[in-house]
Amino acid sequence: MTYDTIIVGGGIGGLQTAIQLARSLRRVAVVDVPGGRSTVAKAYRNILGFQDGISGEGLRKLGKDQAAKYGVIFIEDEVTRLEGQDDHRFIVHTKNGHTPIQGRTLVMATGIRDPFPVIPGIHECLGTSIFLCPDCDGYETVDQNTAVIGALPQAIEMADELSFYTPHLFIINHAKSPVDPGIRTEMSRKGYTFVEETVNNFLHLEGILRGLILSSGDRLDVTRAFLSFPGAKVQTSLLEPFAVRLNEKGHVLTNPRTKETDHPNLWAVGDIVEHSQQVAIAMGDGAQAAIWIQKRLREEELSERR
Repeated sequence: MTYDTIIVGGGIGGLQTAIQLARSLRRVAVVDVPGGRSTVAKAYRNILGFQDGISGEGLRKLGKDQAAKYGVIFIEDEVTRLEGQDDHRFIVHTKNGHTPIQGRTLVMATGIRDPFPVIPGIHECLGTSIFLCPDCDGYETVDQNTAVIGALPQAIEMADELSFYTPHLFIINHAKSPVDPGIRTEMSRKGYTFVEETVNNFLHLEGILRGLILSSGDRLDVTRAFLSFPGAKVQTSLLEPFAVRLNEKGHVLTNPRTKETDHPNLWAVGDIVEHSQQVAIAMGDGAQAAIWIQKRLREEELSERR
């Protein structure tokens, strides 16, 4: 069986693409493995219609159920290789022995992998009182004692963003980055407390941060924390066989109107694309790409009938 569209990645962008295309009466398969950035978030609070918040897992389950209702096929497997054909169709090879899957169009929704440090308590707090994105969750820090944990200069840049919401900021040099006197002076001038220790433990009550235990054994009383480490990886390695442009950070460059890449019939949506990394934008990407995929498929069908 040849699918009209194969979507690699079952996060928010991939699911929205699948729903839109399935409602356009297209045969759609989503190939995905559990995990992804959205599974970390325990309460998205900035999405229209969810004023009390919704977890990434919860939103994905709703999206998957909705897509399945319209006939989307879900394949839980890891994609190992993509193969382009002369007629601009694609063959998707997977890890666990499935027969290669053929698609007329392909959507990459593989997202970003974050470099989380291994610290006891971090996963219980992630998405509840420990965050990654100041645009999403800066509001949660209003007037709170907030630690920015990571490497320099990234942690300083994060603190600069958060200083709009709270003056109570602690920069923790967990990565042990070198610090020259000028940087120390700059942090002091901005009112940041600089801590040259690592974090040994997050103290929390059911995911609500109560404090940090530092490498010295001292306790730092904070109620919010942001992670700011370099090394977040855009998942683009599968695209290496194709003539697809990337920006300097590895994000896929697409047609801003259609979300199609430079390779015909190959689209990219969500955090893999060059834009602000937001759930609402990933959903918009998915809907936008699906509309143009439907147009392309209809054009090809008209051409074949002629």
